[in-house]
Amino acid sequence: MKNKNQLLEIPFQKISDEDLEFQILDMKKLLNNTNFYESLETPHRLKFNSIAIVIEGEGEHTIDFKTYPYKKGTVLFVAKNQVTSFKLNPNMNSYILEFTEGFLCGVIEDSISDMFDYMRYPASLQLDNETLDAIFINIKLLTKQLELPNDDYKKSIIQSLFQSLLIQLKRQRVKCATPIKTKDEKIYNRFLYLVRNTHKYTLRVEDYARELDISSKTLTRILSKYTNRTTKTYLDEFLLIKIKRYLLDEGLTLQEIANRVDFDEITNLIKFFKKFEKVTPSEFKKASSLSLNS
Repeated sequence: MKNKNQLLEIPFQKISDEDLEFQILDMKKLLNNTNFYESLETPHRLKFNSIAIVIEGEGEHTIDFKTYPYKKGTVLFVAKNQVTSFKLNPNMNSYILEFTEGFLCGVIEDSISDMFDYMRYPASLQLDNETLDAIFINIKLLTKQLELPNDDYKKSIIQSLFQSLLIQLKRQRVKCATPIKTKDEKIYNRFLYLVRNTHKYTLRVEDYARELDISSKTLTRILSKYTNRTTKTYLDEFLLIKIKRYLLDEGLTLQEIANRVDFDEITNLIKFFKKFEKVTPSEFKKASSLSLNS
């Protein structure tokens, strides 16, 4: 049972008995469920990836403490472990594609492997009407396949259709970022993997450069080119988001958070956090708790 002030974690919950870690939720139908409505408006951490595609209606969606307005044609990307909440309106019509890392790995290509790189791309993408119509057709094809009885071909067809949808979205997504050159792609993707899975306060730029067998200067050149951040800035921003997510969990003390991200002293954690947020972790935690209960 979740405590009143504890951050809700939502695992992937299959709506069918099939062994397929992919599903499409029709928000228009689900908004009639009061409990579902409340859970979406309360900050929560997803334990899977999701893509929300808005067909009509306006509102706001908060992802990792940034608020994005949505309207017809908005696409919202939420990666596993990000903290999110909707401000819904009853007239919203959208589809939410939910899928696990395992399912994504079964369809992914190098060209779309960075779709959920929230340090490189904004979480929100706006489609024009023509592109939205094409995406909507793909969603309808996926929905039809999901409704069919299971056989030897169903999973492969769904994977193929989903890959097509991701490539269409990637075509639009790269318009707001510098395309990664082939010679840099392997290094960048490896760096991204290392940061997401290992980064703590004690790890420095030179530690990642050594692991990647390149110089710190080369790593910073690549990061600056594709994310507009130095490696140090990238690591600080990533760590800050990680700390904020932990602070929303009332079950963790500040000492426990400091231990998880490798600060030797709580005072150093406080200094680091206040340098960027202008408030202490406790002040941020208190403000977030008020938001959870409002």
